[in-house]
Amino acid sequence: MSDPINFADLEVPFDQIQTKKSTGEFAKNIQFPCAKCAGQGTVSGGYLRPWKGKCFACNGKGFFMTSAADRAAAKGKRILKKEKTQAKNVDRTKTQIVDAIGEAGYAWVVSATWSEFYQELLAKAKQYGELSERQLAAIVSGYAKQQARDVVRTAERTERAASAPSIELARIRALLDSALNNGIKKPILRCGDLAISIAPVTGTNAGSLYVKDAGNYAGKITSEGKFLAVREARAEVGTELQVLAADPLAALSAHGHKTGQCSCCGRALTEATSVKLGIGPICREKWNI
Repeated sequence: MSDPINFADLEVPFDQIQTKKSTGEFAKNIQFPCAKCAGQGTVSGGYLRPWKGKCFACNGKGFFMTSAADRAAAKGKRILKKEKTQAKNVDRTKTQIVDAIGEAGYAWVVSATWSEFYQELLAKAKQYGELSERQLAAIVSGYAKQQARDVVRTAERTERAASAPSIELARIRALLDSALNNGIKKPILRCGDLAISIAPVTGTNAGSLYVKDAGNYAGKITSEGKFLAVREARAEVGTELQVLAADPLAALSAHGHKTGQCSCCGRALTEATSVKLGIGPICREKWNI
């Protein structure tokens, strides 16, 4: 016959039960002092106007029922859970928007950082899980308007390119390339109020020439020789560029002779030959003039 069961051996020491309760019959009796208030439950501060109040870290109790390490681990789990929830919410919102306006539309909304309204909608969807019908309708309407604007702008650019004045680039390009090959990092041709420079080779306008008018950007000359002016540019800029392109040396010489400044570097001309040519001796060598 087996030994009788001793029920006393099955009793659980209640002070080892994992619980957050600090009062009651089965309360956890291990307390961890609050480091913020040093276990006092209150904090104070101020020099001219001293103050004293409840510690918000421990809510005035002066202790925690879990250790700092356990609290940090629990916080990490909460953060991870929140991140997973937000990731699911983002996927759900993306599905909503893609179903309504397609992948291109979703990419447009996400990239619309200029719009606080759209970014706020995305932030709320990330928090709550989906867009409401009115919120989704607002995005659909906004994307439709953007597409209509893009069509108009494309037509305007096409028309502007078709009517843009043609500029003979060969001579101007040859001068700028010579200066570039001879060590001038950013060569600039100056004639009247115009200044012509080379667009960066790594940019979207590689192969084009930038044109400034009185220090303000006036447009660009494409690699095909079309001058695409900005809306604010003077109407005469295209004609002035055509005159410059037809005989660059004559135009540069006239500019330097009139202003007393080198048409290439902008420095004052003092030598008689340089004043006559409108270009200084160093620039004549660098630019092969």
